Amino acid sequence: MVGQTLERREVEHQVSADSVTAVAVTDSDLLCTMVNDAFCILLESTADQVVGRPITGFKETWFGRAVSQLPFAMIYADNAAATVSVGAPDERRLLLSCSVGHALTNEVRYVLTATALAHTLPSDQLIAYTTQLERSVMAGQHEVDRSREAAIGLRNLLLMSISNRPLDEMLAYVYEQAQRLLGATGMTVMWAPDFTSVMSSLDQLHILYTAGTDVEHSLESLLVPALLTELHEQQAPIFVAAAMLDSQREIAPSLVVPLLVDGEVHGVVVVALATAALSPTAHQDALWLADQVIIAHGADRLQQKARTASALQQRERLAREMHDAAMQSIYSITLFAEAGRRLASLGQIARVQDYLQQLNETAQSALKELRLLLYELQPAVLEQVGLIGALRQRLESVEKRTGMTARLEVDGDIAFPAFVEDGLYRICQEALNNALKHASASDVRVYLGVHDKEVHLEICDNGIGFDAEDTKWMSGEGMTTMHERARLMHAKLFIESAPQKGVCVRVLMSISNWADLSTV
Repeated sequence: MVGQTLERREVEHQVSADSVTAVAVTDSDLLCTMVNDAFCILLESTADQVVGRPITGFKETWFGRAVSQLPFAMIYADNAAATVSVGAPDERRLLLSCSVGHALTNEVRYVLTATALAHTLPSDQLIAYTTQLERSVMAGQHEVDRSREAAIGLRNLLLMSISNRPLDEMLAYVYEQAQRLLGATGMTVMWAPDFTSVMSSLDQLHILYTAGTDVEHSLESLLVPALLTELHEQQAPIFVAAAMLDSQREIAPSLVVPLLVDGEVHGVVVVALATAALSPTAHQDALWLADQVIIAHGADRLQQKARTASALQQRERLAREMHDAAMQSIYSITLFAEAGRRLASLGQIARVQDYLQQLNETAQSALKELRLLLYELQPAVLEQVGLIGALRQRLESVEKRTGMTARLEVDGDIAFPAFVEDGLYRICQEALNNALKHASASDVRVYLGVHDKEVHLEICDNGIGFDAEDTKWMSGEGMTTMHERARLMHAKLFIESAPQKGVCVRVLMSISNWADLSTV
C-alpha cells in the first residue's frame, strides 16, 4: 500500500512538474474509452473509475472542472482542436488540449492531452508535440478499431456458418468487408485440393465466387506460373500493379492472397483494387479475409456432408423416439386394462370407468405422438411445396387428424427467400408441437400475412397457457429455439400467454432485412 502511494505521488509530481503527458480518448458521447495513468492521477481516480464514464463527470476535482469546460460541440462542428492553459494546485500550469478525429468505422473520437508548461519549452513547440502525440493516439485507436472490425467480421461469419447459410451468401459478406477495408472493386475466390497441379494448368482451380468488376476474365493473364510459384513458396499476399492484357485492356491493381490450410496453399483469392496505393495494413487485412473464406468453404463442405447423412440420422432419431413413445404408451395402456379387468371381476364398476377413461386418454396421447413422428419421417415438404404448402400439409397431416380444429389463414402474396421460409417454418413447427404435446389445445390458428413490407406470422392456440412472466417457461428449450431462429433472421418474436388463456406466438419481420442478413 505504501509503495502504491509513493508511485502515485511520483506520477502526480511528474505530471505537474515535467514531461509526463496525460492522455485520454472518448467516443462521440464523451464516454472515456482509453486513459493512461497520468490522466487518472489528475482526475484523482483509477482507470476502472474513469473508463466507461463521461469525461465531463469529474467536476469534484480541479482538473475535472477544467476538462468539462472544453468546447466539445465547437470542436466537433469545426473539425478543429482547442487548447487552453489551466492552473494546478502547485501553481504550475498545464496545457490541456482536445481534438476530434474519426475511427475506422467513422465513429467520432475525442483525444485529450494534458502536458506541463515548462519555461524551457516554447508553447508553439509544445503544441506541435501535443499534435503529434494526438496523431499517434488516433493511429493507435485506428488500429484497435481495425482489429475490432476484423474480429466482428470473423464472429459474424461464424454465426452464418453455423446457421447453414449458402456459400454464396457467406462469400458475399467477405466481399463487403473487402470493399470496406481494402477498397475492393471485385473479388474472385478459387479453390484447388492440390495446388501444385495448378501451376501447370488453371483448369484445376475451381471458381467458388466472383463479384464486382470482371476479375474473372483477367485471371488467365494475371495468374501466370511464376506468380503462382511465388505464392506457393512465400505463402503471403502478393500485390500486382496495373498491367495490360493482350487486348490492350488494363488489369486493375490486385492483391493475390493464398488460402492456407495447415500450412499448405489450397486456393487463391484475387481482390481487384480501386487504387494502387495500399494502406499499411492491407496485407494483414487480406489475410484476415482469406481466413474467413476458408471458414466459409469449410462450413459449406460440412453442410454438404451433413445433408448427405441427415436423412438417415433423422430417421434413426425419430425411430428411437417412436419406439420409446410407443412402448411407454402401450405399457401404460396394458396396466390400465389389467387394473380395469381386476376391478370388474370384483364388481367395482365405478372404478373401472375411471381406469377406462385414463386408458382412453393415454391412447389418444400416444396417437398424437405417433402422428407427429410419422409426419416428421416424411420427405422435407418445404423444398417441394414452399412455406404455405408445407404449413397446410402439416395441419392436415397432424393437428386435424388428432381431432384439433386447425386453420391456416394467408393474407398477401410474396415469394419468400429460402432461408426466410426455413426460419418461419421452424418457428411455426415448434409452436405447433408445443400446442399439440403440452397445451392440451383443441383449436389452433396459423396466420401468415404481408403488410407494408412486413411479414406477420401468428400461431395461436386455446390451450392451458402459462405465466409469460415465469422464467422457467420462457427459458425452456422450445422457447429458446424460437427466439434464436428469430434473432438469426433479424426478426422480432413475441410470446403472449396466461394460465387458461392459451398461447400466441407472433413473428414480425421487415422485408428490407432480407438483403441485410448476410451481415448478421
